[in-house]
Amino acid sequence: MIIFGKKSTIMRKLLLLILISLAPIYVQAQSNVDWIFNPEVSYSWKTSDRIGYTTKLSIFNRIKEFDNRAAVSFFEPQFVMNYSISTRLKIGGGYYYRWSNPFESGYRYEHRFLQQIGYITYIGDRRLAHRFRLEQRIRSSSYQNRIRYRLSYDFPLQGERLDPGENYIILKNEIMTAFNESEADAENRISVGLGWFVSKKYKFETNVQYRTEDIFSGQGLGHLFLVGASFYFNQ
Repeated sequence: MIIFGKKSTIMRKLLLLILISLAPIYVQAQSNVDWIFNPEVSYSWKTSDRIGYTTKLSIFNRIKEFDNRAAVSFFEPQFVMNYSISTRLKIGGGYYYRWSNPFESGYRYEHRFLQQIGYITYIGDRRLAHRFRLEQRIRSSSYQNRIRYRLSYDFPLQGERLDPGENYIILKNEIMTAFNESEADAENRISVGLGWFVSKKYKFETNVQYRTEDIFSGQGLGHLFLVGASFYFNQ
């Protein structure tokens, strides 16, 4: 199928963004790069106009270990509750459980509590979504406080409004840092994704994410390349 006009321009820009996002990976390809496949499924529902809930299961798999039991790095069941103060502002809290290396002996765990604020702003008629999050990470070997800020922007590939059956692009960047005295460090995550808005109840997204880790460690940057596949179900 040949795509003409405005849609073709958008696709060329998307390809360029993907190449820019992946460039650091290729530069570091011979050093400390991890490759992860991350499928996840999410289910959301509301009990009122203001109160909503989301459950999600994420699995992180090491691509280079796919042929052995060490392939699965993490299982992450999650639960989050949100309260909408207005059409642009909502607050929430939740809980994660992270099960590390579940198929190996000596597995580790993490209990993670979170508090967050989500806010929507506009540039013209385009929407920007901001999320501020605090986390308390209670791990089998340590405790960590972390703060995160994520900016995301999405737009339809057909027309000015996203209708059922159409595709959209989603761009995200998230920065985070731990502020324990013994574990102060930072990480950045940039991603480019393509979504399918099947209907108001279902959507599917694939994305490519590049993470820069251990920014303040003084021991060299860590690099992670993640390919995601997300299924979303809404009541």
